[in-house]
Amino acid sequence: MSSLPTAKNETDRRLERSEIKRRLTRKLSQRPTVAELQARKILRFHEYVESTHAEDYDRRGDKPWTKLTAADKAAIRKELNEFKSTEMEVHEDSRIFTRYHRP
Repeated sequence: MSSLPTAKNETDRRLERSEIKRRLTRKLSQRPTVAELQARKILRFHEYVESTHAEDYDRRGDKPWTKLTAADKAAIRKELNEFKSTEMEVHEDSRIFTRYHRP
């Protein structure tokens, strides 16, 4: 007896998945082509593309968070917790899910 509802649920899930797949496939088939988008002046390509040489440089930025002291980190956590508890708008039913950081 207990396998019957499970089989029905599985059938429902398969039908729902099939319907979603059919709907998405239909939407994809109705997408305009690039030529249509160009004709409607929604999409434009430039004929000329300019490129220049850029000098190599060190793209690694400094990491200011590595220079924070324990007191700095504690102050940031305190400020964040204070913001979450007083200023941040949260639905009343969702307040229990707000994550506070350890002091």
